[in-house]
Amino acid sequence: MNKKLLVAVSVLGIVLPGFSSCSPTSTDASDKANLHIRTLNKGIGTTWLDNAAKMFEELYADSEEFQEGRKGVKVTVFGDTSLDGDYLNNNVLNDDIYFTEQIDYLGLINKGKLLDITDAMTADLSLYGDAPGKTILSKIDKTMENYLNVSNKYYGVPFYDSFYGLVYDVTLWKEQNLYLSNDPDDRFVPYGDERMTLGSDNIAGTPDDGLPATYEEFGILMSGLQERGIKPFITAQNAKEYFADYLFNVFADYEGVDNVVMNLTLSGTATDLINSVDEDGNVSMMESTAITEKNGYLLTRQAGRYSALDFFKNYLINDSSNYIFADTHTSAQRQFVQKNKSGGAPDVAMIVEGSWFENEASAAIAKETSKTGKRRDFAIMPIPFANEQKAEECNHKHTYLSLSQSFGVVSSNCSNKKLAKEFMKFVHSDKMLSKFTADTSITRPLNYEVSAEDQSKLSNYAKSLIYLKQNSNLVYPYSSLPLEVNNPSVFKHYYFIWKSTVDSTPYNHPWDYFRLGSNPTIKKYFDGQLERMRHEWPIKDN
Repeated sequence: MNKKLLVAVSVLGIVLPGFSSCSPTSTDASDKANLHIRTLNKGIGTTWLDNAAKMFEELYADSEEFQEGRKGVKVTVFGDTSLDGDYLNNNVLNDDIYFTEQIDYLGLINKGKLLDITDAMTADLSLYGDAPGKTILSKIDKTMENYLNVSNKYYGVPFYDSFYGLVYDVTLWKEQNLYLSNDPDDRFVPYGDERMTLGSDNIAGTPDDGLPATYEEFGILMSGLQERGIKPFITAQNAKEYFADYLFNVFADYEGVDNVVMNLTLSGTATDLINSVDEDGNVSMMESTAITEKNGYLLTRQAGRYSALDFFKNYLINDSSNYIFADTHTSAQRQFVQKNKSGGAPDVAMIVEGSWFENEASAAIAKETSKTGKRRDFAIMPIPFANEQKAEECNHKHTYLSLSQSFGVVSSNCSNKKLAKEFMKFVHSDKMLSKFTADTSITRPLNYEVSAEDQSKLSNYAKSLIYLKQNSNLVYPYSSLPLEVNNPSVFKHYYFIWKSTVDSTPYNHPWDYFRLGSNPTIKKYFDGQLERMRHEWPIKDN
Protein backbone atom coordinates (compact mmCIF):
# COMPACT_ATOMS: atom_id res chain seq x y z
CA MET A 1 0.00 0.00 0.00
CA ASN A 2 3.01 2.33 -0.15
CA LYS A 3 2.86 5.19 -2.60
CA LYS A 4 -0.92 5.21 -2.28
CA LEU A 5 -3.66 7.69 -3.09
CA LEU A 6 -3.97 10.77 -0.89
CA VAL A 7 -7.59 10.80 0.19
CA ALA A 8 -9.86 12.96 2.31
CA VAL A 9 -9.94 12.18 6.00
CA SER A 10 -13.28 12.00 7.77
CA VAL A 11 -13.19 13.14 11.40
CA LEU A 12 -16.50 13.28 13.26
CA GLY A 13 -18.33 13.68 9.96
CA ILE A 14 -16.21 16.61 8.73
CA VAL A 15 -14.25 16.04 5.50
CA LEU A 16 -10.83 17.65 5.63
CA PRO A 17 -8.87 16.96 2.42
CA GLY A 18 -5.24 16.01 2.99
CA PHE A 19 -5.62 16.58 6.73
CA SER A 20 -2.82 15.55 9.04
CA SER A 21 -2.83 16.61 12.65
CA CYS A 22 -1.12 16.42 15.98
CA SER A 23 -2.65 14.56 18.91
CA PRO A 24 -6.48 14.83 18.75
CA THR A 25 -6.99 16.52 22.12
CA SER A 26 -9.79 18.71 20.76
CA THR A 27 -12.04 15.65 20.48
CA ASP A 28 -11.46 14.37 24.02
CA ALA A 29 -14.54 13.53 26.07
CA SER A 30 -13.83 14.85 29.57
CA ASP A 31 -16.28 12.45 31.18
CA LYS A 32 -14.92 9.30 29.48
CA ALA A 33 -11.64 7.41 29.23
CA ASN A 34 -9.98 8.56 26.01
CA LEU A 35 -8.06 6.55 23.43
CA HIS A 36 -6.34 8.13 20.41
CA ILE A 37 -5.59 5.98 17.36
CA ARG A 38 -3.72 7.12 14.26
CA THR A 39 -3.70 5.08 11.07
CA LEU A 40 -2.38 5.40 7.54
CA ASN A 41 -5.30 6.60 5.42
CA LYS A 42 -4.45 5.37 1.97
CA GLY A 43 -5.29 2.02 0.37
CA ILE A 44 -6.94 0.46 3.43
CA GLY A 45 -8.58 3.60 4.74
CA THR A 46 -10.26 4.12 8.12
CA THR A 47 -13.72 2.55 7.77
CA TRP A 48 -12.68 -0.70 9.45
CA LEU A 49 -11.19 1.20 12.39
CA ASP A 50 -14.08 3.64 12.70
CA ASN A 51 -16.46 0.68 12.89
CA ALA A 52 -14.30 -1.12 15.45
CA ALA A 53 -14.03 2.03 17.58
CA LYS A 54 -17.81 2.45 17.62
CA MET A 55 -18.36 -1.18 18.64
CA PHE A 56 -15.73 -0.91 21.37
CA GLU A 57 -17.35 2.27 22.75
CA GLU A 58 -20.75 0.54 22.85
CA LEU A 59 -19.29 -2.50 24.57
CA TYR A 60 -17.72 -0.40 27.32
CA ALA A 61 -20.36 2.36 27.54
CA ASP A 62 -20.94 1.70 31.24
CA SER A 63 -17.42 0.72 32.22
CA GLU A 64 -15.51 2.60 34.91
CA GLU A 65 -12.44 0.34 34.85
CA PHE A 66 -10.18 2.39 32.57
CA GLN A 67 -9.97 5.71 34.38
CA GLU A 68 -11.01 6.69 37.86
CA GLY A 69 -14.00 8.98 37.92
CA ARG A 70 -14.87 8.43 34.26
CA LYS A 71 -17.59 6.24 32.81
CA GLY A 72 -17.43 4.85 29.29
CA VAL A 73 -14.83 5.13 26.55
CA LYS A 74 -14.20 7.61 23.74
CA VAL A 75 -12.06 6.32 20.86
CA THR A 76 -10.84 8.95 18.40
CA VAL A 77 -9.53 7.69 15.05
CA PHE A 78 -7.28 9.85 12.92
CA GLY A 79 -6.62 8.90 9.31
CA ASP A 80 -3.30 10.39 8.25
CA THR A 81 -1.93 10.30 4.71
CA SER A 82 1.61 11.07 5.90
CA LEU A 83 1.76 8.32 8.51
CA ASP A 84 4.34 5.64 7.68
CA GLY A 85 7.44 4.07 9.17
CA ASP A 86 9.49 7.21 8.65
CA TYR A 87 6.92 9.22 10.59
CA LEU A 88 7.16 6.85 13.52
CA ASN A 89 10.94 6.94 13.36
CA ASN A 90 11.26 10.72 13.24
CA ASN A 91 8.46 12.00 15.47
CA VAL A 92 7.42 11.81 19.08
CA LEU A 93 4.52 9.35 19.27
CA ASN A 94 1.93 11.31 21.23
CA ASP A 95 -1.06 9.22 20.20
CA ASP A 96 -1.81 5.89 21.84
CA ILE A 97 -2.07 3.31 19.02
CA TYR A 98 -0.66 3.37 15.48
CA PHE A 99 -1.55 1.18 12.48
CA THR A 100 0.72 1.72 9.51
CA GLU A 101 3.29 0.19 7.13
CA GLN A 102 7.02 0.09 6.37
CA ILE A 103 7.70 0.07 10.11
CA ASP A 104 11.23 -0.43 11.38
CA TYR A 105 9.92 -2.66 14.15
CA LEU A 106 13.28 -3.54 15.72
CA GLY A 107 14.60 0.00 15.35
CA LEU A 108 11.58 1.51 17.12
CA ILE A 109 11.98 -0.96 19.98
CA ASN A 110 15.64 -0.02 20.32
CA LYS A 111 14.64 3.65 20.48
CA GLY A 112 12.18 2.91 23.29
CA LYS A 113 9.20 4.14 21.26
CA LEU A 114 6.99 1.05 21.55
CA LEU A 115 5.13 -0.32 24.54
CA ASP A 116 5.61 -3.94 25.59
CA ILE A 117 2.19 -5.51 24.92
CA THR A 118 3.11 -9.11 25.72
CA ASP A 119 0.29 -9.39 28.27
CA ALA A 120 -2.26 -8.34 25.63
CA MET A 121 -0.74 -10.70 23.04
CA THR A 122 -0.98 -13.68 25.39
CA ALA A 123 -4.33 -12.87 27.02
CA ASP A 124 -7.34 -15.16 26.63
CA LEU A 125 -9.81 -13.63 24.14
CA SER A 126 -12.91 -15.59 25.13
CA LEU A 127 -14.44 -12.37 26.49
CA TYR A 128 -14.77 -11.27 22.85
CA GLY A 129 -16.19 -14.55 21.57
CA ASP A 130 -13.04 -16.52 20.79
CA ALA A 131 -12.65 -20.14 21.88
CA PRO A 132 -11.25 -20.39 25.44
CA GLY A 133 -7.47 -20.23 25.49
CA LYS A 134 -7.20 -18.52 22.11
CA THR A 135 -4.82 -15.54 22.08
CA ILE A 136 -3.52 -13.03 19.57
CA LEU A 137 -0.17 -14.81 19.63
CA SER A 138 -1.77 -18.17 18.87
CA LYS A 139 -3.11 -16.73 15.59
CA ILE A 140 0.25 -15.52 14.27
CA ASP A 141 2.42 -17.49 11.83
CA LYS A 142 5.46 -19.00 13.56
CA THR A 143 8.02 -17.19 11.39
CA MET A 144 6.27 -13.88 12.06
CA GLU A 145 6.09 -14.67 15.76
CA ASN A 146 9.86 -15.28 15.80
CA TYR A 147 10.41 -11.86 14.24
CA LEU A 148 8.08 -10.13 16.71
CA ASN A 149 9.70 -11.84 19.69
CA VAL A 150 12.41 -9.62 21.16
CA SER A 151 13.88 -11.10 24.33
CA ASN A 152 10.57 -12.90 24.94
CA LYS A 153 8.60 -9.68 24.66
CA TYR A 154 6.19 -8.49 21.96
CA TYR A 155 5.67 -4.90 20.85
CA GLY A 156 3.38 -5.15 17.84
CA VAL A 157 0.77 -7.11 15.90
CA PRO A 158 0.97 -7.68 12.13
CA PHE A 159 -1.48 -5.37 10.37
CA TYR A 160 -2.50 -6.44 6.84
CA ASP A 161 -1.51 -9.00 4.20
CA SER A 162 0.24 -7.39 1.27
CA PHE A 163 0.20 -9.69 -1.75
CA TYR A 164 1.37 -8.29 -5.08
CA GLY A 165 -0.02 -9.77 -8.26
CA LEU A 166 -1.84 -9.37 -11.54
CA VAL A 167 -5.43 -8.35 -10.84
CA TYR A 168 -7.68 -9.38 -13.73
CA ASP A 169 -11.14 -8.29 -14.83
CA VAL A 170 -13.31 -11.39 -14.31
CA THR A 171 -16.25 -9.78 -16.09
CA LEU A 172 -14.11 -9.11 -19.16
CA TRP A 173 -12.89 -12.73 -19.08
CA LYS A 174 -16.49 -13.94 -19.22
CA GLU A 175 -17.59 -11.41 -21.84
CA GLN A 176 -14.69 -12.26 -24.15
CA ASN A 177 -14.45 -16.02 -23.42
CA LEU A 178 -10.84 -15.77 -22.27
CA TYR A 179 -10.62 -19.05 -20.37
CA LEU A 180 -7.91 -21.44 -21.53
CA SER A 181 -8.93 -24.76 -23.01
CA ASN A 182 -7.40 -28.22 -23.19
CA ASP A 183 -8.49 -28.36 -26.82
CA PRO A 184 -5.43 -27.48 -28.99
CA ASP A 185 -7.74 -26.43 -31.82
CA ASP A 186 -9.78 -24.06 -29.67
CA ARG A 187 -7.52 -22.50 -27.05
CA PHE A 188 -10.16 -20.20 -25.50
CA VAL A 189 -13.62 -21.20 -24.29
CA PRO A 190 -16.50 -19.68 -22.32
CA TYR A 191 -16.56 -19.90 -18.55
CA GLY A 192 -17.89 -23.25 -17.41
CA ASP A 193 -16.99 -25.09 -20.61
CA GLU A 194 -15.95 -28.65 -19.82
CA ARG A 195 -12.76 -28.09 -21.80
CA MET A 196 -11.47 -25.43 -19.41
CA THR A 197 -8.01 -26.17 -18.03
CA LEU A 198 -7.66 -26.98 -14.34
CA GLY A 199 -5.52 -23.94 -13.54
CA SER A 200 -2.39 -23.91 -11.43
CA ASP A 201 -3.98 -25.82 -8.51
CA ASN A 202 -4.81 -28.73 -10.89
CA ILE A 203 -8.25 -29.12 -9.30
CA ALA A 204 -11.51 -28.84 -11.21
CA GLY A 205 -14.21 -26.51 -9.96
CA THR A 206 -11.93 -23.98 -8.22
CA PRO A 207 -11.54 -20.23 -8.91
CA ASP A 208 -8.42 -20.62 -11.09
CA ASP A 209 -9.98 -22.94 -13.68
CA GLY A 210 -9.13 -21.70 -17.17
CA LEU A 211 -6.35 -19.40 -15.94
CA PRO A 212 -2.72 -19.92 -17.03
CA ALA A 213 -0.90 -22.55 -14.98
CA THR A 214 2.53 -22.15 -16.61
CA TYR A 215 4.62 -19.46 -18.29
CA GLU A 216 3.78 -21.03 -21.64
CA GLU A 217 0.05 -20.81 -20.98
CA PHE A 218 0.48 -17.23 -19.85
CA GLY A 219 2.09 -16.51 -23.23
CA ILE A 220 -0.92 -18.03 -24.97
CA LEU A 221 -3.18 -15.75 -22.92
CA MET A 222 -1.15 -12.66 -23.85
CA SER A 223 -1.41 -13.53 -27.56
CA GLY A 224 -5.14 -14.14 -27.23
CA LEU A 225 -5.68 -10.77 -25.60
CA GLN A 226 -3.83 -8.95 -28.36
CA GLU A 227 -5.77 -10.80 -31.06
CA ARG A 228 -8.95 -9.44 -29.50
CA GLY A 229 -7.60 -5.88 -29.33
CA ILE A 230 -7.38 -5.96 -25.53
CA LYS A 231 -4.36 -4.44 -23.81
CA PRO A 232 -2.92 -7.16 -21.56
CA PHE A 233 -2.11 -4.85 -18.66
CA ILE A 234 -1.71 -1.33 -17.38
CA THR A 235 0.74 0.10 -14.89
CA ALA A 236 2.07 3.49 -13.87
CA GLN A 237 5.36 5.28 -14.33
CA ASN A 238 5.61 5.75 -10.58
CA ALA A 239 4.64 2.17 -9.75
CA LYS A 240 7.52 0.19 -11.25
CA GLU A 241 8.35 -0.95 -7.72
CA TYR A 242 5.10 -2.91 -7.91
CA PHE A 243 6.71 -4.98 -10.64
CA ALA A 244 9.79 -5.55 -8.48
CA ASP A 245 7.56 -6.76 -5.65
CA TYR A 246 5.51 -8.93 -7.99
CA LEU A 247 8.68 -10.49 -9.42
CA PHE A 248 9.94 -10.98 -5.86
CA ASN A 249 6.88 -13.17 -5.42
CA VAL A 250 7.46 -14.96 -8.74
CA PHE A 251 10.94 -15.79 -7.42
CA ALA A 252 9.51 -16.97 -4.09
CA ASP A 253 6.90 -19.11 -5.82
CA TYR A 254 9.66 -20.87 -7.76
CA GLU A 255 11.93 -21.40 -4.77
CA GLY A 256 9.45 -22.35 -2.07
CA VAL A 257 9.43 -21.51 1.63
CA ASP A 258 12.76 -22.99 2.75
CA ASN A 259 14.80 -21.42 -0.03
CA VAL A 260 13.17 -18.03 0.51
CA VAL A 261 13.82 -18.18 4.25
CA MET A 262 17.48 -18.93 3.48
CA ASN A 263 17.68 -15.35 2.18
CA LEU A 264 16.55 -14.12 5.60
CA THR A 265 18.75 -16.33 7.76
CA LEU A 266 21.80 -16.70 5.46
CA SER A 267 22.12 -20.27 6.63
CA GLY A 268 21.30 -23.66 5.14
CA THR A 269 22.27 -25.61 2.06
CA ALA A 270 21.54 -24.12 -1.36
CA THR A 271 20.80 -26.83 -3.92
CA ASP A 272 19.74 -24.85 -7.00
CA LEU A 273 22.50 -22.27 -7.53
CA ILE A 274 23.34 -21.58 -11.17
CA ASN A 275 27.04 -21.71 -11.98
CA SER A 276 26.90 -20.17 -15.45
CA VAL A 277 24.60 -19.29 -18.32
CA ASP A 278 25.77 -19.46 -21.92
CA GLU A 279 24.70 -17.12 -24.70
CA ASP A 280 21.85 -19.45 -25.67
CA GLY A 281 20.44 -19.45 -22.15
CA ASN A 282 21.63 -22.94 -21.23
CA VAL A 283 22.55 -23.20 -17.56
CA SER A 284 24.99 -25.29 -15.58
CA MET A 285 24.46 -25.81 -11.89
CA MET A 286 26.75 -25.55 -8.86
CA GLU A 287 27.10 -28.38 -6.42
CA SER A 288 25.13 -28.06 -3.18
CA THR A 289 26.59 -25.15 -1.23
CA ALA A 290 26.51 -24.35 2.49
CA ILE A 291 25.35 -20.74 2.91
CA THR A 292 26.78 -18.55 5.66
CA GLU A 293 26.83 -14.84 6.41
CA LYS A 294 30.18 -14.66 4.62
CA ASN A 295 29.06 -16.09 1.30
CA GLY A 296 25.35 -15.25 1.38
CA TYR A 297 25.76 -13.22 -1.81
CA LEU A 298 25.85 -16.56 -3.66
CA LEU A 299 22.08 -16.70 -3.23
CA THR A 300 21.92 -14.27 -6.14
CA ARG A 301 22.49 -17.42 -8.22
CA GLN A 302 19.29 -19.11 -7.10
CA ALA A 303 17.46 -20.52 -10.10
CA GLY A 304 14.25 -18.77 -9.08
CA ARG A 305 15.81 -15.40 -9.79
CA TYR A 306 16.73 -16.44 -13.31
CA SER A 307 13.27 -17.92 -13.85
CA ALA A 308 11.52 -14.74 -12.65
CA LEU A 309 13.67 -12.64 -15.01
CA ASP A 310 12.73 -15.00 -17.83
CA PHE A 311 9.03 -14.56 -17.06
CA PHE A 312 9.41 -10.79 -16.88
CA LYS A 313 11.37 -10.34 -20.11
CA ASN A 314 9.80 -12.99 -22.31
CA TYR A 315 6.18 -12.96 -21.18
CA LEU A 316 5.38 -9.60 -19.57
CA ILE A 317 7.33 -6.89 -21.38
CA ASN A 318 8.48 -8.75 -24.49
CA ASP A 319 6.27 -6.46 -26.55
CA SER A 320 5.67 -2.80 -25.72
CA SER A 321 2.13 -3.15 -27.07
CA ASN A 322 1.40 -5.42 -24.10
CA TYR A 323 0.99 -2.55 -21.71
CA ILE A 324 -0.34 0.97 -21.18
CA PHE A 325 1.43 3.52 -19.03
CA ALA A 326 -0.64 5.78 -16.82
CA ASP A 327 0.64 8.89 -15.06
CA THR A 328 -0.02 7.58 -11.55
CA HIS A 329 -1.10 4.29 -10.05
CA THR A 330 -4.51 5.74 -9.17
CA SER A 331 -5.09 6.89 -12.75
CA ALA A 332 -4.04 3.38 -13.82
CA GLN A 333 -6.73 2.01 -11.51
CA ARG A 334 -9.34 4.31 -13.03
CA GLN A 335 -8.42 3.36 -16.59
CA PHE A 336 -8.45 -0.30 -15.69
CA VAL A 337 -11.96 -0.34 -14.22
CA GLN A 338 -13.42 1.99 -16.86
CA LYS A 339 -15.06 0.25 -19.83
CA ASN A 340 -16.76 1.52 -23.01
CA LYS A 341 -14.40 4.48 -23.04
CA SER A 342 -14.78 7.31 -25.51
CA GLY A 343 -12.40 7.55 -28.45
CA GLY A 344 -12.21 3.78 -28.95
CA ALA A 345 -9.61 3.20 -26.23
CA PRO A 346 -9.03 -0.53 -25.73
CA ASP A 347 -10.17 -2.51 -22.74
CA VAL A 348 -7.45 -3.52 -20.28
CA ALA A 349 -7.28 -7.08 -18.98
CA MET A 350 -4.98 -6.81 -15.94
CA ILE A 351 -3.28 -4.35 -13.60
CA VAL A 352 -0.14 -4.89 -11.53
CA GLU A 353 -1.35 -4.18 -8.01
CA GLY A 354 -1.35 -5.06 -4.33
CA SER A 355 -4.00 -6.74 -2.22
CA TRP A 356 -5.51 -3.36 -1.32
CA PHE A 357 -6.47 -2.71 -4.98
CA GLU A 358 -10.24 -3.00 -4.72
CA ASN A 359 -10.53 -1.05 -1.50
CA GLU A 360 -8.38 1.76 -2.85
CA ALA A 361 -10.12 1.79 -6.23
CA SER A 362 -13.60 1.62 -4.66
CA ALA A 363 -14.57 5.15 -5.75
CA ALA A 364 -13.58 4.46 -9.36
CA ILE A 365 -15.44 1.13 -9.29
CA ALA A 366 -18.55 2.77 -7.82
CA LYS A 367 -18.48 5.48 -10.49
CA GLU A 368 -18.25 2.93 -13.28
CA THR A 369 -21.01 0.86 -11.69
CA SER A 370 -23.33 3.89 -11.58
CA LYS A 371 -22.67 4.54 -15.29
CA THR A 372 -23.26 0.99 -16.49
CA GLY A 373 -25.67 -0.30 -13.85
CA LYS A 374 -23.49 -3.37 -13.37
CA ARG A 375 -20.65 -3.94 -10.97
CA ARG A 376 -17.67 -5.67 -12.53
CA ASP A 377 -15.91 -8.52 -10.77
CA PHE A 378 -12.16 -8.64 -10.22
CA ALA A 379 -9.77 -11.24 -8.83
CA ILE A 380 -6.08 -11.80 -8.28
CA MET A 381 -4.53 -14.20 -10.79
CA PRO A 382 -2.36 -16.98 -9.34
CA ILE A 383 1.28 -16.81 -10.39
CA PRO A 384 1.92 -19.27 -13.22
CA PHE A 385 4.51 -21.96 -12.58
CA ALA A 386 7.64 -21.98 -14.74
CA ASN A 387 6.56 -25.28 -16.31
CA GLU A 388 4.55 -28.40 -15.58
CA GLN A 389 7.53 -30.10 -13.91
CA LYS A 390 7.88 -27.22 -11.44
CA ALA A 391 4.16 -27.32 -10.72
CA GLU A 392 4.41 -31.01 -9.84
CA GLU A 393 7.49 -30.42 -7.65
CA CYS A 394 5.45 -27.87 -5.69
CA ASN A 395 2.40 -30.17 -5.54
CA HIS A 396 0.59 -27.39 -7.40
CA LYS A 397 0.75 -25.23 -4.28
CA HIS A 398 1.99 -21.66 -4.46
CA THR A 399 4.29 -19.72 -2.15
CA TYR A 400 3.30 -16.12 -1.48
CA LEU A 401 5.04 -13.25 0.29
CA SER A 402 3.35 -10.63 2.47
CA LEU A 403 5.58 -7.61 1.97
CA SER A 404 4.30 -4.46 3.64
CA GLN A 405 6.08 -4.52 7.04
CA SER A 406 2.79 -3.24 8.45
CA PHE A 407 2.05 -3.43 12.16
CA GLY A 408 -0.24 -2.20 14.87
CA VAL A 409 1.76 -0.83 17.81
CA VAL A 410 1.18 1.04 21.06
CA SER A 411 3.32 4.07 21.87
CA SER A 412 5.45 3.94 24.99
CA ASN A 413 4.00 7.45 25.63
CA CYS A 414 0.48 6.01 25.72
CA SER A 415 -1.60 7.90 28.29
CA ASN A 416 -3.91 4.98 29.10
CA LYS A 417 -1.98 1.75 28.66
CA LYS A 418 -4.71 -0.48 30.08
CA LEU A 419 -7.29 0.91 27.66
CA ALA A 420 -4.93 0.66 24.67
CA LYS A 421 -4.11 -2.98 25.40
CA GLU A 422 -7.77 -3.83 25.83
CA PHE A 423 -8.59 -2.30 22.47
CA MET A 424 -5.79 -4.31 20.84
CA LYS A 425 -7.24 -7.48 22.32
CA PHE A 426 -10.74 -6.57 21.13
CA VAL A 427 -9.77 -5.66 17.57
CA HIS A 428 -7.79 -8.90 17.17
CA SER A 429 -10.62 -11.19 18.21
CA ASP A 430 -11.87 -13.53 15.48
CA LYS A 431 -15.07 -11.53 15.14
CA MET A 432 -13.24 -8.25 14.52
CA LEU A 433 -10.65 -9.81 12.20
CA SER A 434 -13.55 -11.15 10.14
CA LYS A 435 -15.17 -7.71 10.07
CA PHE A 436 -11.86 -6.17 8.94
CA THR A 437 -11.92 -8.38 5.85
CA ALA A 438 -15.59 -7.56 5.20
CA ASP A 439 -14.86 -3.82 5.49
CA THR A 440 -11.66 -3.77 3.39
CA SER A 441 -11.67 -6.82 1.07
CA ILE A 442 -8.22 -7.56 2.52
CA THR A 443 -6.97 -10.31 4.79
CA ARG A 444 -4.89 -9.87 7.91
CA PRO A 445 -1.74 -11.93 8.63
CA LEU A 446 -3.38 -13.92 11.40
CA ASN A 447 -5.19 -17.23 11.47
CA TYR A 448 -8.95 -16.60 11.49
CA GLU A 449 -12.09 -17.49 9.59
CA VAL A 450 -14.42 -15.03 7.93
CA SER A 451 -17.88 -15.55 9.40
CA ALA A 452 -20.83 -16.60 7.25
CA GLU A 453 -22.42 -13.18 7.83
CA ASP A 454 -19.31 -11.37 6.67
CA GLN A 455 -18.77 -13.75 3.74
CA SER A 456 -22.12 -12.64 2.37
CA LYS A 457 -20.68 -9.11 2.09
CA LEU A 458 -17.48 -10.10 0.31
CA SER A 459 -16.75 -9.20 -3.29
CA ASN A 460 -15.35 -11.70 -5.78
CA TYR A 461 -11.97 -10.00 -5.34
CA ALA A 462 -11.96 -10.51 -1.57
CA LYS A 463 -12.91 -14.15 -2.04
CA SER A 464 -10.02 -14.63 -4.47
CA LEU A 465 -7.58 -13.25 -1.88
CA ILE A 466 -8.96 -15.56 0.79
CA TYR A 467 -8.70 -18.55 -1.55
CA LEU A 468 -5.12 -17.60 -2.43
CA LYS A 469 -4.15 -17.34 1.22
CA GLN A 470 -5.88 -20.54 2.29
CA ASN A 471 -4.27 -22.56 -0.49
CA SER A 472 -0.72 -21.20 -0.46
CA ASN A 473 2.38 -21.40 1.67
CA LEU A 474 3.02 -17.96 3.16
CA VAL A 475 6.32 -16.27 3.97
CA TYR A 476 6.72 -13.02 5.87
CA PRO A 477 10.14 -11.90 4.60
CA TYR A 478 11.36 -10.08 7.70
CA SER A 479 14.83 -10.80 8.99
CA SER A 480 16.09 -10.40 12.56
CA LEU A 481 19.63 -11.21 11.46
CA PRO A 482 21.89 -8.33 12.63
CA LEU A 483 23.82 -8.40 9.34
CA GLU A 484 20.61 -7.68 7.43
CA VAL A 485 19.03 -5.34 9.98
CA ASN A 486 22.18 -3.20 10.16
CA ASN A 487 22.68 -2.94 6.38
CA PRO A 488 19.35 -1.76 4.97
CA SER A 489 20.95 -0.33 1.82
CA VAL A 490 21.84 -3.89 0.85
CA PHE A 491 18.87 -5.86 2.16
CA LYS A 492 15.94 -3.47 2.45
CA HIS A 493 12.77 -4.73 0.80
CA TYR A 494 13.60 -6.30 -2.59
CA TYR A 495 17.16 -4.88 -2.96
CA PHE A 496 18.93 -8.14 -2.17
CA ILE A 497 16.70 -9.91 -4.68
CA TRP A 498 17.01 -7.57 -7.68
CA LYS A 499 20.04 -5.27 -7.40
CA SER A 500 22.34 -5.64 -10.41
CA THR A 501 25.10 -3.83 -12.28
CA VAL A 502 25.11 -4.16 -16.07
CA ASP A 503 27.76 -2.49 -18.23
CA SER A 504 28.76 -0.33 -15.24
CA THR A 505 25.18 0.87 -14.74
CA PRO A 506 23.54 0.03 -11.38
CA TYR A 507 19.90 -1.09 -11.25
CA ASN A 508 17.75 -1.70 -8.18
CA HIS A 509 15.16 -3.73 -10.07
CA PRO A 510 14.77 -5.09 -13.61
CA TRP A 511 12.11 -2.72 -14.95
CA ASP A 512 14.41 0.05 -16.18
CA TYR A 513 17.01 -2.31 -17.60
CA PHE A 514 14.66 -4.46 -19.66
CA ARG A 515 12.66 -1.51 -20.91
CA LEU A 516 15.43 1.01 -21.48
CA GLY A 517 18.70 -0.90 -21.59
CA SER A 518 20.65 -1.47 -24.81
CA ASN A 519 19.99 -5.00 -26.10
CA PRO A 520 18.95 -6.27 -22.66
CA THR A 521 19.52 -9.93 -21.88
CA ILE A 522 18.56 -12.08 -18.92
CA LYS A 523 22.13 -13.38 -18.72
CA LYS A 524 23.63 -9.90 -18.30
CA TYR A 525 21.20 -8.87 -15.58
CA PHE A 526 21.51 -12.18 -13.77
CA ASP A 527 25.31 -12.15 -13.86
CA GLY A 528 25.29 -8.50 -12.80
CA GLN A 529 23.43 -9.43 -9.63
CA LEU A 530 26.32 -11.52 -8.37
CA GLU A 531 28.84 -8.83 -9.32
CA ARG A 532 26.86 -6.10 -7.55
CA MET A 533 26.12 -8.07 -4.40
CA ARG A 534 29.62 -9.48 -4.03
CA HIS A 535 30.93 -5.90 -4.18
CA GLU A 536 28.37 -4.54 -1.65
CA TRP A 537 28.39 -7.50 0.73
CA PRO A 538 28.96 -6.28 4.32
CA ILE A 539 31.35 -9.15 5.12
CA LYS A 540 34.25 -9.84 2.82
CA ASP A 541 34.73 -13.55 2.12
CA ASN A 542 38.48 -13.94 1.91
